[in-house]
Amino acid sequence: MAEQKHRKAHFFSGTLSAWILGTATAVFAVCALISGNGAEAAEHPVWQPLLRAHDRLSLMLGNDRLGSVYVTEERLLPHLAEPKQDTVLAAAEAVNLYAASAGSSVYMLAVPTSAGIYGDMLSDAAPLTNEHQILRTFSEALQEPVLWIEAASWLSGERENYIYYRTDSHWTGYGAFCVYRSAIRKLGFNAYGYDHFNVSHFSCRYYGALSHRSHFYDLMPDTVDLYESVGEPQTQRVTVLRPDGCTVLTGYFLTDLPEAKEHPEKVFALETERVLRIETENQSSRDLLLLTDRCGSSMIPFLMQHYRMITAVNLPACAENETDWRALTDGNYAQVLILCGTETITAEDGLQAMLAVPEHETEE
Repeated sequence: MAEQKHRKAHFFSGTLSAWILGTATAVFAVCALISGNGAEAAEHPVWQPLLRAHDRLSLMLGNDRLGSVYVTEERLLPHLAEPKQDTVLAAAEAVNLYAASAGSSVYMLAVPTSAGIYGDMLSDAAPLTNEHQILRTFSEALQEPVLWIEAASWLSGERENYIYYRTDSHWTGYGAFCVYRSAIRKLGFNAYGYDHFNVSHFSCRYYGALSHRSHFYDLMPDTVDLYESVGEPQTQRVTVLRPDGCTVLTGYFLTDLPEAKEHPEKVFALETERVLRIETENQSSRDLLLLTDRCGSSMIPFLMQHYRMITAVNLPACAENETDWRALTDGNYAQVLILCGTETITAEDGLQAMLAVPEHETEE
């Protein structure tokens, strides 16, 4: 009898919780409909408290996901939709086609998101995409002359350290450094140790894309670090390449940029620009073409130690603004490094679209 009462109480509690959450969801949906759309409602000052209350209630009732973001005690993790295998294979084929016509040695480095490294923090019931399998499928589809640089195992081995932001899916400066040590050897250079760099904290109040996407800010904010050579910072000339002309920047770290105070990730020039040319004064005779997404922003300070010139292309920004990056990067490069995250590989309009030859070139 006691057990039967307990079951009834548990059933009633669960039903009541579901009813409360369902009612809150319905209220917010109506508010979103009235205000125009869900995105506008999420930012509207009248409906924001309702959304926050709904999310708090959802987490209190045992849910671990807000939209496309998982919430754990230590960090936020992205939920990646399971990609079609054809999409992953198409991304690999795009790299193969590009390498066949590049005229340079082409290297491919793919980086898992934080969910690919810390997915075991979630319950077994969480529908988590297997990023390690995705990267294996992708790498096995690459053909000569593409050279694969492995990153996932190096990051997994360092997972107890601060290699990924708590509020973003991307790696920190230290995460990039951990992979740099292996990658630069594959590129033909000796890696510098950690003591070669001065590390300064640009911001200790950074909330990344996952916080903004889920409107969840109850975690310790992240730190954005800047890595520079020990002693005098390496002299460099950083030029923004645009179809309508060039602009010289003060350096790669835009510490005086007003927007960087509110959005610390914009301290890295490649976060806001489409194509950059970075000229250094080291003794190298090699030039590098870096084709990347957000992963490249933190890697550039390390690559800068080894190349005479780096031309860096922000592939998503070029795609969004319909910029023909090929026309801006015409030249001879000793090496090409394609560096991107799993999110870019699995997107249907991702790597295959970003590396595609513009239609006007194929017609010619």
